[in-house]
Amino acid sequence: MISRCRLLIAARTHASIAAYSTYVPALVVGYSVKALGIARDLFGTDEGYVCPVQGLKTDSDLTDAYTELEAYAGAQRDILMERIPEWTGRAAGIAGILNGL
Repeated sequence: MISRCRLLIAARTHASIAAYSTYVPALVVGYSVKALGIARDLFGTDEGYVCPVQGLKTDSDLTDAYTELEAYAGAQRDILMERIPEWTGRAAGIAGILNGL
């Protein structure tokens, strides 16, 4: 269960969304623009949140990125705890508008 993880390295979009929505700090090994877009929407940047698979050049690249995740996991969790309720509220507002049509 992703929500019980302390940290997560995800290679699938739905896994990263599950982590983010339950305030689990995640490093996404991204192979598409979806991972970049989600990180930019949530955090304002993809730097440090997405490790593009095309950018993995050395044996230590992923390990180094995970070490960085460990270092700022608390800060990432704080951001998620602030932003996820905002996003949930916006989604509920949109659902309300659509239900009224």
